[in-house]
Amino acid sequence: MINIQGDNIYLKTFSREEYHRYWKSYVADPVMDPNPYVYDEEKVDEKYVLITEKESWYPRAGIFLPNGTPIGEISFKRVDYKKSRCELGIALVNDNYKGLGYGTEAVKLAIEYVFSTLKLKNIYADTMGSNIRMQKIFERLGFEFINCDEHFYNMHDRCEDKMNYILINPNEIGCQ
Repeated sequence: MINIQGDNIYLKTFSREEYHRYWKSYVADPVMDPNPYVYDEEKVDEKYVLITEKESWYPRAGIFLPNGTPIGEISFKRVDYKKSRCELGIALVNDNYKGLGYGTEAVKLAIEYVFSTLKLKNIYADTMGSNIRMQKIFERLGFEFINCDEHFYNMHDRCEDKMNYILINPNEIGCQ
């Protein structure tokens, strides 16, 4: 179970009810996903069961405001203790919460969790070439740009590059 308190948000493992509240409010960002999202209670319930089954190697947490409103989801994908790494993913529920610092704070809390609690050495992350906001967050928080996979995502009306990043635990530099 994840439970991390920040200054303006907190991260915690979703309950089933919270997970449904998140997806009921979700609006797909047309830049990131050209398909409109329609809430389906049964599909969300099935997805919740799947994420709880994958908790050991793909933990997810909700991003919550102090009043308990779920405003996003952060995932620690493909946790690999042998290689001491994971991948980081983040999505905010809709545009009402973007540009307010919540995503940046969630990524900061996630970094601390990965390095302090999971005790991993490396965090990988990626974003689309057009997602300049996420690229700036990665750069501001010390992620190093690795490479660009050109035309990686087929977005129906365009192709998007995949920008790949890594963050090495500063306590592990030189100990690789």
